[in-house]
Amino acid sequence: MFDLLGVTALLSLATLGTWLAIRAWRTKNRVAKWVGLVLSSLLTLACTLATGVAIVGFYRLNFPPHRPTITDIKVAGTPDQVARGARFGAYCPLCHSPTGKAPLVGQNFSKGGPPVGTLYASNLTPAGEIKDWSDGEIIRAIREGVHKTGRPLIIMPSEVFRHLSDVDVQAIVAYLRSQPAVEPNTPPTKLNVMGALFIGAGLAPTSAQPPITQPIVAPVEGVSADYGKYLVSILGCRLCHGENLAGRKSGGPGPPGGPNLTLILPKWSVEDFIHTLRTGVDPYNRTLAEGMPWKNISTFARDEDLKAMYTYLHGLTPIEGPTK
Repeated sequence: MFDLLGVTALLSLATLGTWLAIRAWRTKNRVAKWVGLVLSSLLTLACTLATGVAIVGFYRLNFPPHRPTITDIKVAGTPDQVARGARFGAYCPLCHSPTGKAPLVGQNFSKGGPPVGTLYASNLTPAGEIKDWSDGEIIRAIREGVHKTGRPLIIMPSEVFRHLSDVDVQAIVAYLRSQPAVEPNTPPTKLNVMGALFIGAGLAPTSAQPPITQPIVAPVEGVSADYGKYLVSILGCRLCHGENLAGRKSGGPGPPGGPNLTLILPKWSVEDFIHTLRTGVDPYNRTLAEGMPWKNISTFARDEDLKAMYTYLHGLTPIEGPTK
């Protein structure tokens, strides 16, 4: 993945700036000389810096760190696995469907945003590229944010999904394999020089996570704080509500900010919590923010799951932070 035309354009502008600086230095008019020298030098410096940052971005996209050999896993695809995976699949349409629901035909992430190139959430039905992936490669993509080719994925929330247990991630694979194939396949990711600038500058980090080399076992299912913590971890609550769930302000790239759950939940009953995530309306009759995926959580979670999440969240130590 490399934008030869874009990088060449930046280098050409840097060269042009250097030539203009030389011309300005030779000018006899002092005002023209120094104005031209400053402007041309700024052009050269900016384009040279942008070229360097873009090359760093392309390097990160094309030369990921070495990773261990993929474990040879074959998911059985039992009816129980498919049914369990379908619950987790309630989250996939948030990114992998233009309608917010199945089929998971993918969608154009670059539409309406900055012109960063071709960037699609993949078609996750058997008509997409995963038909040629092994089960182990799909698991690695989900939990480690790494493509079959070894390059890092982009936007995939693997910092959340890396907490999925082996049982649950295999259930997701079983569900994805069980879907009907729906054409067309999505185009491959191909970022241009602007996209590489975002990656190189760290404004849009890749999804790559450290390799998972040990088995991951979820706590025993039930209404417990331990299982509730597991669910909160894999459902992405911390993406919006902050790492310590004490709230995160909106602004900048990434998910929307969410309020401080450590101060809000102690005031709610378990019935309040369940009703809020089933209806999208809190105990004070306020509609939840548009970015809150309560419908997806409600589709995934049974009442016992919500009770476990409440048990964990209700027991958190209050931390000062945004409550709206």
